[in-house]
Amino acid sequence: MREDVYIKIAYWYYTLGMTQDEIAKRLSFTRQRVNQIINSLVELGIVNITIQGYERDNIELECQLIDRFGLKQTVIASDYGERKTVMYKVANVAAQYLNDTIRQGDIIGVSWGRTLSEVVDQMVYHKRSDCRVVQLMGAQNIEQKVEKSDEIARNLANKLDCSSYMLYAPVVVEHEMTKQMLLRERSIRASFEMMNRCNIAVIGVGELTETATMCTRGHITKEDIRILRDAGFVGDLAMNPIREDGSWNDCPLTDRLLNASMECLRNIDNVILVACGDAKVGAIRAALKTGCIDILITDETTGRKVLCEDTED
Repeated sequence: MREDVYIKIAYWYYTLGMTQDEIAKRLSFTRQRVNQIINSLVELGIVNITIQGYERDNIELECQLIDRFGLKQTVIASDYGERKTVMYKVANVAAQYLNDTIRQGDIIGVSWGRTLSEVVDQMVYHKRSDCRVVQLMGAQNIEQKVEKSDEIARNLANKLDCSSYMLYAPVVVEHEMTKQMLLRERSIRASFEMMNRCNIAVIGVGELTETATMCTRGHITKEDIRILRDAGFVGDLAMNPIREDGSWNDCPLTDRLLNASMECLRNIDNVILVACGDAKVGAIRAALKTGCIDILITDETTGRKVLCEDTED
């Protein structure tokens, strides 16, 4: 068959939007023959298909991260523009993901932090009145209200027009006995029961340093940080300290925390980690190695550093 016939079919099908039946009638071909020709156009080099709106390199990076860390899905925000705006781009991508993902009846747990606050702010209003939102960790003494887990939970519940379960207790207590006493309270027990029923969790990750939010806000002391670092802990998920290899056992802080435990997070079907930034690369890698994370949403530069540094190890 002449090449010009292939080119005509390509033009009619891809540019004019003609159906295979219409092309078959015009050429007096069978529809099956037209279908075979269309399927061969890419291989013959007549048609070059490109995917608009998403970088091919990002798709490859997503697949590499999925394979390396056993994730269900990875969503990468492009890096173009100023680096200081990356957090907002990642939050926007995460907001779109949640807009498309959350369904009626879902029970969504949230942690805390500026990025998560921005994610919820960028979500659109959806009437999901059969959903429920639960705070995955106790209250934080933070001047910026938007960063608090209770504010994030309340805002998300407002976006979904559904009820929320607040955990009205400090995230860290000074004594183990205090935690045990608080767990006897009916409202606190109800929140923990709801955590265990979550099928979606949206969380960030913290780096375990003296300049980290959990330390600068006074949730734990510099001495706590020193003890945890000496024990090999490098970051935290919903205030649960984690080591570089993803382990969390024998943590001296666990019995003082009022939050969703690592075991609780592992039992949630879809745990979504939203995080970015050079300072968090090590903590993100540790989080991905816990086996708790199902979906990672980050930016291109952070994703490449997480993958590259893990490969170097």
